[in-house]
Amino acid sequence: MPDDWGFFERLTESKEQMRILVNCAWKKETPPSGLNRLLSITINLYSVRSRQKKKAAMIAELEKLEQRLEEAVLAGGEAFYAGRINTPKRLEYYYYIAEDAGLEPLENMIRGHQDYRLQYYAKPDPQWEFYRFMLPDALEELFIHNAQMVYALLNRGDDIRQPRNVYHWLLFRDSDDRKLMRMKLEGMGYRIEEGKSGEPEPDYPYPLVISRFEDVRLETVNGRVDELYRVLGGGGGKYDGWGSVMKQPALYRLRQWAKKRLGIQRLSGRTKG
Repeated sequence: MPDDWGFFERLTESKEQMRILVNCAWKKETPPSGLNRLLSITINLYSVRSRQKKKAAMIAELEKLEQRLEEAVLAGGEAFYAGRINTPKRLEYYYYIAEDAGLEPLENMIRGHQDYRLQYYAKPDPQWEFYRFMLPDALEELFIHNAQMVYALLNRGDDIRQPRNVYHWLLFRDSDDRKLMRMKLEGMGYRIEEGKSGEPEPDYPYPLVISRFEDVRLETVNGRVDELYRVLGGGGGKYDGWGSVMKQPALYRLRQWAKKRLGIQRLSGRTKG
């Protein structure tokens, strides 16, 4: 089964922030037979921060370490990489392995990297209960989509810090719910977009489009979606996504124009030849 990775943030009951990266491939499927043990590997992040002061260097070091850990786990037998949980103090990797999987390669790898203060444990989890804990709920699914949208904008040169009109699409079961929510959202500072229409669904035939003038950094978008999701929860509505125009810096647009222009000139030169 192909991987299906999702990234989102979650607060625990004790208000600890967790950044979760989880492979959702088995979200709706029965876990594969045989892989009935949960293997957890924990890195103390203080040990890495003490050596790498720059964030980029720290991320690069952790990526290399993650690769070595995966190679060591797979050397012991078949394994499924379920995901990782990142907190301010530690980074935890989770795998599902077989009962007879060998842990000697992992132990050797840990002994060779004592500076990272690596720890591990393996315990039975035949029902994949911890994996179900890691999976996103309905709101966290929206956070995953937000991350994908923001990263796509960044990859296209968007300056996500620049404010712009950010549109949100909402759907309602009946017109009265939409009317009441419209008044409530106006009172909360949202602008009603009369000239834009959403795409109704059979169970939610009444769309409403609203907007706010703000940036599209991930924390901004997640905060806005979280607010709308909770407001709609008691008002017969459904959140249906967001969108905005791109804000590319002038220098980025100039570089893209230059690349395109240079490409045309090269093509023209080859054609003449």
